[in-house]
Amino acid sequence: MTDSVRTTVSSSPTAHASGRPNLLIVDGYSLLFRGFYATAASGQLMRTSKGVYTNGLYQFSRYLLDAINRFRPTHVACAFDMGKATFRTELYPEYKANRVDPPPELIPQFDLLWELVDAFDIPCVGKEGYEADDVIGSLASRFSADGVAVGILTGDGDALQLIDANTRVHLMQKGFGNYLAVGLDNLPDVRGVRHPYQIVELKGLMGDASDNIPGCPGVGPKTALKLIEQFDTIDGLFSRLDEVKGELRDNLANHRDLIYLSRLLATIRCDVPLDCRLDDCLYRWQPDKLLAKLEELEFRSIIRMLA
Repeated sequence: MTDSVRTTVSSSPTAHASGRPNLLIVDGYSLLFRGFYATAASGQLMRTSKGVYTNGLYQFSRYLLDAINRFRPTHVACAFDMGKATFRTELYPEYKANRVDPPPELIPQFDLLWELVDAFDIPCVGKEGYEADDVIGSLASRFSADGVAVGILTGDGDALQLIDANTRVHLMQKGFGNYLAVGLDNLPDVRGVRHPYQIVELKGLMGDASDNIPGCPGVGPKTALKLIEQFDTIDGLFSRLDEVKGELRDNLANHRDLIYLSRLLATIRCDVPLDCRLDDCLYRWQPDKLLAKLEELEFRSIIRMLA
């Protein structure tokens, strides 16, 4: 399956005060990982009576419901990775090679998450060869250009490069229900750059250890930020490299190709062809369908909350 989108059906959408569509794009596995480790750290490895581990799914449900209640979207979509092999691993085989395998208690919850999201009548969107970030970027870019208010729910700061006049990122913070909403107005305060596109310019210079993006050896966050403040972009930096003095100039010149590769790896694609319309994301959920899945997973506290 190269392109996965499930179309929604049923009931009435959530109202939004602005009168225009309000799309919430959920970073599916990001929330699942976050939920799993948040509960596993406290020893809460929930299981059903049949022995199926569900703690990540349980927290995902709580995160999703809290976000829907908080941000009141009229439309919701959930983005997913579709395997480890992507165009980035073709460019740089070491990309994310430092990641450890997920714990065995989490692995069965990946497929179950698709079933759970489907029970919420939310489309699961993914594309082979791309990451969930690229799916998020492509949906956000397309619908923002149409005037839709877009919110991105994730724990990954890479999504800040997607901010525009219609798009904000809701970064999940420590503690349940704690979000940092980032838009054009407060991006400089949050990340120290004036423009969203400068997020990847920083990554090109300083790299990203979590994704095994190398960057320029010896260039850390402070140096990268100073360079971007002065030159705006990596292109601007290399067009005026003579203004950089001493060993730093030589170091940058010697690692030019690595810097450009790192920037490319850090750049979220916004042109992934996806068969997903805005109408597919209309938030309608069927109580019987959702409650049946929650009963199967034995999420009784969430059932009580919905009731």
